[in-house]
Amino acid sequence: MIAQLRGIINDLKPTETVMDLGGVGYQVFIPFSTYEKLQNKKEAFLYIYTLHREDQLKLFGFYNEHDKHVFSLLLNVSGIGPSIALSILSGISSEMLVEAVKTDNISILTKIPGIGKAKAEKLIFDLKRKFKNLTINSSERGLISSTKNDAVDALASLGFDEMKSLKIVDTLLKDKPEMGIEELVKKALKIVSS
Repeated sequence: MIAQLRGIINDLKPTETVMDLGGVGYQVFIPFSTYEKLQNKKEAFLYIYTLHREDQLKLFGFYNEHDKHVFSLLLNVSGIGPSIALSILSGISSEMLVEAVKTDNISILTKIPGIGKAKAEKLIFDLKRKFKNLTINSSERGLISSTKNDAVDALASLGFDEMKSLKIVDTLLKDKPEMGIEELVKKALKIVSS
């Protein structure tokens, strides 16, 4: 099984990349979050999930190990195949997914294209046990969660797209978790309106 790849990025699209390792091109399917991290890079290191079935061999690449682990847990949910799992991780970060499942936040999940209320409820039910031991990369999860929600609400009330605002706020908090609500909204506004 292929577990990691380091190579030259030959081709990069929002859903896949072709990585050159010693003259061999590997097609790797990726979530949008990984695509964003790989933009403007010539080389990449990806954590790989190898999906091997009778009729297919596919590689799925992730920028960090947490995303790969969450992807593998998603595949254990009945009715969730690799395409839907990638779609989920393209819609929200793996940390946000874990938080949404642990806090029974159906509304975050239903904002992902293709996930309705029934599927969101099933996801939470099936993943709650699997995510039990997963931690969100912050000891101040509650504080960040509340700050994040307040910032997204503020941006949404100003007419900005909620999912886009959520991604921007999430990225800003990853860089500086202790950021206050006022600074967070100001920085997010600059990005959203540019």
